[in-house]
Amino acid sequence: MAFSLNASLMMSPDEVGILDRIAPLDENFGSFFDTPDLPNLQPAHIEEILFLSAILYFTPTHWTVWINDKTYTTDDTEDGILKIVKVTSNHIEIELKDFSKKPTKLRANQSLVTVGRRIIDGDARVKSIPISL
Repeated sequence: MAFSLNASLMMSPDEVGILDRIAPLDENFGSFFDTPDLPNLQPAHIEEILFLSAILYFTPTHWTVWINDKTYTTDDTEDGILKIVKVTSNHIEIELKDFSKKPTKLRANQSLVTVGRRIIDGDARVKSIPISL
């Protein structure tokens, strides 16, 4: 059978057989259960969720914003993910580098889900749950 040890712990042999029938092993592509070689994976170019935690605004040329715990200022308005186009005391406008150049407005304490461009109030990033023993 074409399955890994991890898959065998989660699926019965009958379930693996069904998957092998509907998605047969192709030597060119590998098995349904093959895992990619992690060192060869390309990193994602864009964050899935961008959270604007705060805007500190004094003037159009003197401000600081915090997005995903990173600080941006008038001297540092872009990185590999985004470019800050405009900052006001109420909102910012950003362009995502891997998407269209249409700016998106965010207010403090809002998250932008980049897939679908949805804006959600609060921090929508996945948080790890502390393990208590």
